[in-house]
Amino acid sequence: MVIRKPGKDDYTQLKAYRPISLLSCMGKVVEKVVAELLSEEAERRGLLSDGQLGSKKGRSAIDAVAIMVDRAHAAWKNGHITGVLLMDIKAAFPSVAKGRLVNLMKVRQMDGDLIQWTESFLSERPVQMIIEGNAMERHPVEAGSPVSPILFAIYTSGLITWVEEYVSEAEGL
Repeated sequence: MVIRKPGKDDYTQLKAYRPISLLSCMGKVVEKVVAELLSEEAERRGLLSDGQLGSKKGRSAIDAVAIMVDRAHAAWKNGHITGVLLMDIKAAFPSVAKGRLVNLMKVRQMDGDLIQWTESFLSERPVQMIIEGNAMERHPVEAGSPVSPILFAIYTSGLITWVEEYVSEAEGL
């Protein structure tokens, strides 16, 4: 799509216009909507542990840091050692076992349409928009999607519980 740049005197000049890609915009909008649906589905089914703050409504990284600092101070007052394990979701998501994630969603009986969308999202496929019968150029799906954090949270959902069971004094956050 081409839109006019504001404040240009002569719109007959090519430089007076700004091209934008609706494909990228629409793709991100769809991914944002699906991220919300996945998050709601995971919450409704109780798939995320209580310590999972990311991908939950009303919870943020700031909340996680505040809780972590409070827990550390409480542990130090009692003479305990405190450790923290942090995960970089953006860097970690591309390395998930795609089939395992989809299977996990099926085992946990998540909504079939969300599972099907996730399978499509995880397949290395191009996307293409068709506007009024005109097919646009195909583009590869890029990393850094708004849906990646919730998919990674679902993928690792049992990890916090497992660590808490395996290490008696560990608390997931």
